[in-house]
Amino acid sequence: MLPAHRLRPTLLVLSILGAGPAHAFSLGAPICEVQALPLAPMSPTLASPAPAGWQLRIDTPRYIPGQPLRVAVTNTDPTQRARGVLLWAKSGPVTGFGSFVVDNALWQHLPGSANCGEWAITHTSNAAKPLDQLRFDWIAPDAASTNVLFRAFVIEDCDDPTGCRSYQALTPVTVVQAGLFFDDFEPGG
Repeated sequence: MLPAHRLRPTLLVLSILGAGPAHAFSLGAPICEVQALPLAPMSPTLASPAPAGWQLRIDTPRYIPGQPLRVAVTNTDPTQRARGVLLWAKSGPVTGFGSFVVDNALWQHLPGSANCGEWAITHTSNAAKPLDQLRFDWIAPDAASTNVLFRAFVIEDCDDPTGCRSYQALTPVTVVQAGLFFDDFEPGG
């Protein structure tokens, strides 16, 4: 065990080295997906009442290989805003699927060591974003093979300049089926 006079500088150095990732949330999510709340690295508690009404809206229940699909993060309150969003697409419990198009400076594929590929997209700043900025194009792989699961983690805008990290919400999982035929030739389509 280190003597007290050496322990304090060591703890200070460790706390400074460990402080970097805590700021990464304002520049985007450091992980590929979230399965349960609260996401403790952001906040060990949830706001009370917890944010509600967040969901995904997808234009069609089927995807066409190689074609874009519009995915929107919405809320039952049309005036609600989000400070942070992490949206992902998977074909199973561990496999990312397809790719999100990054078409403006508000969004990015996950930076750094998260290594999510293009199947997840996140914000580039923690500025409040209205619902019309929470629309994304997702491109299906060239071969239809499986259903795809979409889900989003949202940090709701709480109008508090000191931060909104406890205002965490998960959308329900949305399943989109693979489309095997084109131009409405699929049975039941």
